[in-house]
Amino acid sequence: MKKTYILLAAVMVVLVSSCKQTETVQPQKVDIVDAVFASGYVIYEFEYQVTAKAEGYLVSSAVEEGNRVEAQTPLFQLSNEVQGEQLANAQLNYQDAVKRLDKQSPDLIKQETQIEQAKAQVNLEYKNFQRYEKLRATNAVSKADYERVKLQYENAKSNLALQETILKDLINSLEISAKNAQSQVVIQKETNADYYLFSKIGGEVLNVFKEPGELVKRGEVVATFGGGKKLAKLFISEEDISLIATDQKAVLNLNTDKKRTYTGRIQRIYPSFDSKEQSFIVEASFEELPITLYHNTQLQANIIIDEKENALVIPQEYLDQKTNQVRLENGELQPIKVGIRNTQWVEVLEGLDDRSVLVKPEKL
Repeated sequence: MKKTYILLAAVMVVLVSSCKQTETVQPQKVDIVDAVFASGYVIYEFEYQVTAKAEGYLVSSAVEEGNRVEAQTPLFQLSNEVQGEQLANAQLNYQDAVKRLDKQSPDLIKQETQIEQAKAQVNLEYKNFQRYEKLRATNAVSKADYERVKLQYENAKSNLALQETILKDLINSLEISAKNAQSQVVIQKETNADYYLFSKIGGEVLNVFKEPGELVKRGEVVATFGGGKKLAKLFISEEDISLIATDQKAVLNLNTDKKRTYTGRIQRIYPSFDSKEQSFIVEASFEELPITLYHNTQLQANIIIDEKENALVIPQEYLDQKTNQVRLENGELQPIKVGIRNTQWVEVLEGLDDRSVLVKPEKL
């Protein structure tokens, strides 16, 4: 990759031949452009891979290359018979746990019955205890009989408290079971969802790597997607990257349409050198898009660094590149101050005018 330049306005240089066939030239005024050349290709602003989170055979594919989809569109389904059964079992367990927690469930009705019976026993024992208390006050019953009835009453109360505690523990246990069963349903649903692949963003399907019936392994890429704007990804040489800045104009030429050029703007400069590409990378947006623009289309770009209208220029071959001097027709060496350079021309900022006559550098 190297730095080159383009010229926006071509001119004809009048060559004057002397009787000795010495080639001379006069500075001319032209429109000149300084640009950095870059090659690259078309990319999407956002590109991502659809990766399998589970292993299974590809059962169905809802898209193919070139399709455009919205975000969260179902794309692929993997076989999930075993996981489907686990989800169904989890749902059945949850339904059973909810039923057992219902007030009309056999377990709760049984325990409520135990409590009602304990309450009735407490009421019976209490009445009997009150009767014995009155009889004891008149010594109509022995102390032993009184203590026996009192103990029966206390036991009845303890049994009631026990049955109520059992009910609370049972409800708590059933609630925990229901929550655990519900959590298992959520977990199994999430696991089951891994067998269904969706698009994360809206965009175009770029590649589909699997056909129905093929085995897809966990972590394997099934498809790639592109979304957002289409951009030009450009590779810049190390010696030129310092000349590049955001918002610079880029003239883009697509390999699929070499007869036209498109205008773009540098919108992003990657901060590090890409060792794989052996280049720095920049991205340019298109100010105007072709009717058809394919992903990964190869292109060339000239990034405009500087441009000037009606600049005074001389041909490159008339300048001594080491000393920035030219030889005038009278034989004198004339130092000049140069501006924009390209493969054809050198801009003259100081030292010459359009009346100067120069000798070709072979004569220097």
